[in-house]
Amino acid sequence: MIRLLAVAAIVVLSAASVLGASIPQHCTTFAGSDGTSILVGNNEDCGNPVINLWFLPADGERYGRFLIGTEGTIQGGMNEQGLVFDSLAIPLVGVPFNDRPLYDGMWSVRALETCATVEEVVAFYEAYAMPGPWTSKLFFADATGDAVLLEGNAVVRKEERFLVSTNFLQSETAPEGITCERFLSATASLEGHDVYSAELFRDILDAVHVKYDDGAGTVYSTIYDLGARSITCYLYADFEHPIVFDLGSELAAGARAWKLDHLLTDNEAFYAWRDRKLETFARQMASSQESPVHPESFRAYTGQYAVQGEPILNPPATLSSVSIVPVGNRLSLVACPESISYELFPVRGDQFRVATLSNSPDLDVAFLRADDGAVTGMRLVAAGAEYTLDRVGGEPKFEPLEEFMAELPTLGDGLVGPVLESGRRRSVWIGALALAAGLVALVVALSLP
Repeated sequence: MIRLLAVAAIVVLSAASVLGASIPQHCTTFAGSDGTSILVGNNEDCGNPVINLWFLPADGERYGRFLIGTEGTIQGGMNEQGLVFDSLAIPLVGVPFNDRPLYDGMWSVRALETCATVEEVVAFYEAYAMPGPWTSKLFFADATGDAVLLEGNAVVRKEERFLVSTNFLQSETAPEGITCERFLSATASLEGHDVYSAELFRDILDAVHVKYDDGAGTVYSTIYDLGARSITCYLYADFEHPIVFDLGSELAAGARAWKLDHLLTDNEAFYAWRDRKLETFARQMASSQESPVHPESFRAYTGQYAVQGEPILNPPATLSSVSIVPVGNRLSLVACPESISYELFPVRGDQFRVATLSNSPDLDVAFLRADDGAVTGMRLVAAGAEYTLDRVGGEPKFEPLEEFMAELPTLGDGLVGPVLESGRRRSVWIGALALAAGLVALVVALSLP
C-alpha cells in the first residue's frame, strides 16, 4: 500500500497555516483572450510574507522560465513559450490509482519546463498517474488563448473567451450553484468587456483581493501578457505600484532570484505585517534550538536519500528521494528534480526542523548513523506520520533553486541572529526601566510622611 501524505510534508503548493494558525486559501486566477490580447491574472492569498522570484534561462530540455512562490515553493510562473501556470487550494479530492506510471517529482513545475501549449500539458497530464489527496488544482494557459483546469479527477477546458478559477471544484459545481463572490465578480467583469487589457485585469484583481484579520491575505498579484511575454507583479494588494518584467530580457541576463519586497519597497503596511510574522517565526525557531550546531558538521549529511518502500505522495508531487545540500553555513533539503528547496534549521545534534512559514505542521528531520558514526539515512516526521529514507549516495542528485539560500535567506544568520540580539537589547532596556521605576518608587515612598 503506497503511503499517502495527506498533510503537507515536503512540497507545499498551498500553505494552510503559519505558526499553527489556520489561514484560508482564497486565491483567484483567470485567463482571457479577445482576439488580440491574451492575459492571465492571479491573486495569491496566504499568510506567508516571504515571496521569491526566479528567472531561469533555458538549459537542455527545459524552457527558460519565470517562477514565483513563497520561500522555496513554486506556486506559478510563465515560460518563454508563453505557457502560464498557477495553483489554487481546493477541498481535498481523493484520486485513485490507475495503470499509468507515477511521475517522480513535481509534475506541475515539470510541465512548465517542458510544455509549450495547453494541449501538451493535457497530454503530459494524461500520461501519468497522480493518485492521492489533491489539495490544490492546477491552472494552465497558453499563448494561443487556450486554458485548462486540472482538478485531480477532472479536466475543465476553457470554452468561452475566458476561464475563471477560485477555490471550489468547478467540475462538480453547476453554474447556477456557484456562490463564490470572487468567482462571480471576476466572471461578470470579463463578460462585460469586449476588449481585455492589463488595466482591466488589474481592476479585477483589486476588486477580488482579500484581507484577513491578522494582516494576511492577498500577498502578491501577477498579470501575465502571454503575447508580449511580460509579467507585472504587485505586492500586498498595492495596485498603484507595479513592477514589470520583460521575460526575454530577464532570461538573457542569466539566472537570478529576488525577494519581491526588495523590488517593491513603497508598501509600509506589508513591511509592518511581514516584520511581525518573521520576528515571531524566528523567535519560535530559535527557541527550539537546544544546543548550537557547527555548520562544518553539515558536510556529513550531504548526499541523496531514497524513501524506503513506496514513494511519498502529495499531488502533484511524487517523492521517491531527496537531496541534502550544504550552502555556505546553512543546510538545504531539495525535495525533487524541480529544485523545490527548504532550509533545515538545526535543533540539536542530528535533529533538524524544516524552517518554512509554509509548512503545516512542522516537519522534523533526524539523520541516522551507524555504529561507526557514518550517516546512513534520515527520518521524516510530519503530522504523527514517520518516513524513513536511506542514504544512497554521497553526492546530491538535485540542486537548490538558483541563488536559493545564498540570496534568499529565511532564517540562518539572515534573521535569527539579529532577532535574538534585538530581544537581548530589549530585555536589557526593559530591565533597566524596571530598575529605574523601582528606584523612583522607593524614593517616593521614603519621602512620604
